[in-house]
Amino acid sequence: MESLWEQTSGHTGFCHLEQDAKTDVLIIGGGIAGVLCAYLLHQAGVLYLLLEAETIGGGITKNTTAKITSQHGLIYSRLIQSFGEETARRYAKANQDAVRAYQDLIDVQGISCDWEERCAYLYGPDVTVLQEEAEAARRLGLPASFTREVSIPIPHDGAVCFEGQAQFHPLKFLKVLADQLTIYEQSRVLTAEGDL
Repeated sequence: MESLWEQTSGHTGFCHLEQDAKTDVLIIGGGIAGVLCAYLLHQAGVLYLLLEAETIGGGITKNTTAKITSQHGLIYSRLIQSFGEETARRYAKANQDAVRAYQDLIDVQGISCDWEERCAYLYGPDVTVLQEEAEAARRLGLPASFTREVSIPIPHDGAVCFEGQAQFHPLKFLKVLADQLTIYEQSRVLTAEGDL
């Protein structure tokens, strides 16, 4: 069964690598991480090659929830406890900066990928834990709050809300970036030589 993203996007259709190739950087895998790495290397003028065993975005990316958020479960209170507030703050900032970086890239490239700013919610039955997580995230500078107002058809007593997050169509996003890059599909890496 095709995912929603596959049903509503075209196929990429890159060539197969027919022979051995030499490059400074080899990227194995054409999911969202691989394509973004290739894009950044391309922008920096670095010689790279992206090889995908099947099709671009055809693995985990095609089945993603397609949310772009700095909210990744009950993590911030645990990070503060385990690593201290400064380390947790750096992690939080890096994740929130990534949300903005996606928006900037989409704007600069003029990518039509159904980008929509949305709130991200983490809900559950333990109000105290959710309130602690919201407070920890807020202390770290994230746009977080605890709320009881979440319209989901699942019993809950509240949720952590992160404002200013987003959702998008990941395959439409990838296609625009991939079309600018050196990519080979249906091309498995069998061996690699050099500095690994």
